[in-house]
Amino acid sequence: MLIKREYHCLIAGLPDLFFDENKTTVNSSTFREELQLQLSPSDYELVEYLFLPFDNQNLLNIFFELDKPISAEGIFTKQELQFQLSPENEEVKLPEYMTLFLSWKKGKESKELDLEAENILTTLFYEYALNCSNSFLQRWLRFELNLKNLFTAYNCKQHNYDTEAQLLQVKGEDLVYSLLIDDKLKTDYFEELLPYHEELFKIAEANLEPIEQEKAIDKIKWDYLDENTFFHFFTIEKILAFTIKLLLIERWMKLDTQTGKQLLNKLIDELLTSYEFPAEFSLTK
Repeated sequence: MLIKREYHCLIAGLPDLFFDENKTTVNSSTFREELQLQLSPSDYELVEYLFLPFDNQNLLNIFFELDKPISAEGIFTKQELQFQLSPENEEVKLPEYMTLFLSWKKGKESKELDLEAENILTTLFYEYALNCSNSFLQRWLRFELNLKNLFTAYNCKQHNYDTEAQLLQVKGEDLVYSLLIDDKLKTDYFEELLPYHEELFKIAEANLEPIEQEKAIDKIKWDYLDENTFFHFFTIEKILAFTIKLLLIERWMKLDTQTGKQLLNKLIDELLTSYEFPAEFSLTK
């Protein structure tokens, strides 16, 4: 049995690393750099999976020459991606799913960015990431994928779009996808397939404003992370969950400052209390 590394000092020191009295002192990019220094190479590779979606968007921006800012959260710099995509570069050194996407797109007549291209890249990313070596991260990515597809299916139904053209069909992840394609949007079908299925269906059917729906979904994500790391005190799972929460907070800081601050306060409270072990784990009882 493989014994997991534990990061007592890193995790116990998160409050000091991140927060002073009035402001966040470290963002997700800086935190990732810190993790690269402190984690084992194999554990740090798991962290990188959480940042690759930013690289995906950056890749699209550069490949299709879009006039959009490059996300600083990406693992690759703008210069690195530009070099990798340049005709002069004879050996592309990018994650395998990116090279597969580039090969697919270069064989297409259309050179414009469209929904199909975005969905292909995202699908290839999930197929790549779901083969990672950590079961917690696999479950999180599967949960995230199924959430995307569930709410996309509801939007398609509401606006009479072609569901099959919009959903992400990831190899090996057919159960939820098939139900959504067949328009079986009832909670009973998803009881064994989708955590928090009842709460998620209530959100989908509530006809909320987009930002209110996003808040409700992210609360479910936060609860999922808490539930699935409850017994992980100092291992990589706790660090992965913390990183995901930090990325959620940063997204809300851009979308809605008040919600971002509320989530930040929640994270601070969790940091201050999360190392009070349950009584049954006490070493002194």
